[in-house]
Amino acid sequence: MLTFNLKKHELNQKGVMLDVGCGEGRHIFGIMQDYPLMKCIGLDMDKESLEKAEEGYEYFKSISKAGAQFLKGSAYSLPFPDESIDLVVCSEVLEHLHEYNDAVKEIHRVLKPGGKFYASVPATWPEKICWKLSKEYQNQPGGHLRIFSQSGLISEIKESGFKFLSSEKFHSIHSPYWWLRCFFWNTQDKNFLVNLYKRMLERHILKKPFFINLLDKALNPIMGKSFSMYFEKI
Repeated sequence: MLTFNLKKHELNQKGVMLDVGCGEGRHIFGIMQDYPLMKCIGLDMDKESLEKAEEGYEYFKSISKAGAQFLKGSAYSLPFPDESIDLVVCSEVLEHLHEYNDAVKEIHRVLKPGGKFYASVPATWPEKICWKLSKEYQNQPGGHLRIFSQSGLISEIKESGFKFLSSEKFHSIHSPYWWLRCFFWNTQDKNFLVNLYKRMLERHILKKPFFINLLDKALNPIMGKSFSMYFEKI
């Protein structure tokens, strides 16, 4: 489940892509499918996520001619030379970082001039509802430290040396799922409504039923869970 349209802006198809906070590798595998000549690197601090990403790579590696690798490392100190990366993806990570602007500056350092930076964070008002429904959601270890102003974050990233290209929202039908989880936080694993909605989301991810897919796309501008931004290094 990707939080970007990977074909929205022109990319160097034979370049190097870095996913900062890659988790289990979903955007790595998305790039491998759309850009098989692009070298992919995933960076994360969580060992278990990296191990799952490696497992996923065994399934996807046949579709890529450039390959991928996964490294443990920090967004504050990227282990790459200046101006060595063509595309940096940072999906649902900045809201977890205490000094997110330092991470953005580090991303700017490793990007080539004209390189692309794709960042996504939780959209403002769907996230506010989650915070109001559950204190536990706010305070879970490693959770979200802030709710971003979308326009404010764009301005901050521009001040770090990026040109803003465009933005959009994704995964609108995931917003009610998280509201339900927050409302029934202490019993969410056993709650009938939460589990029913989860099964519907799983079906959407795997099967893409026409009506649900149409509804998701129609509602994205209004209640998309992820706010995705596309930038270019100046």
